Amino acid sequence: MANDLHISKDERRRIAVGQDLDYPRYTTKIINLACHTSQATNRGSVGSIDEILEEFEAKNPDATFEDWVGYYKEQHNGEVKVQRAAKKTHDMVENMREAIDLITYEMIREWVEDLILYKSYMGFDAREVIIPKLGSELQVSSRLASPEEMADGISGYLGDQPICLRSLKHDDGPAMYEDPGVPVVYYEEIDSGGYRVEMSELSRTLDEF
Repeated sequence: MANDLHISKDERRRIAVGQDLDYPRYTTKIINLACHTSQATNRGSVGSIDEILEEFEAKNPDATFEDWVGYYKEQHNGEVKVQRAAKKTHDMVENMREAIDLITYEMIREWVEDLILYKSYMGFDAREVIIPKLGSELQVSSRLASPEEMADGISGYLGDQPICLRSLKHDDGPAMYEDPGVPVVYYEEIDSGGYRVEMSELSRTLDEF
């Protein structure tokens, strides 16, 4: 006898709920995306399913799938919530159907190029973005450090002031450049894709002049 028993997702569904749903190719991917985008099944729309299920199981430890369906529909207005979620998802599918007709090969090529080149480079563009932005904010000239200057731990200059950029994510100890006259400017990437820059050490250094 084998040591492991494997139960597929489809068989699990057949055993648990007695249903074997079959959809045309790719349709469930679109429906799932539409449901997620429209937030059709979020807590505000259908309730906290985990909590409702836990409540149901506590009251009905030997219940069946049919019992669960009846409980949700009767005790939590489930039929209305299912219909409402289906309507929101369907509306989003229709929006996507219209959007698909607007997609061209050139649009796809630009998107793929952006994904491969720009978004991959974003992780390495801190100097090119932050130093000019700091210069603009402080109303001083700015430039990136030369390879020789970078070897000394300098990332760039604001006017005549050298600075060292360091990522909070990869901060692993003292800065390479220990000169107290070279302030360390810490930064981190935020969820929106931009940067949050910590300027306190730079501000203290500039205030001394």
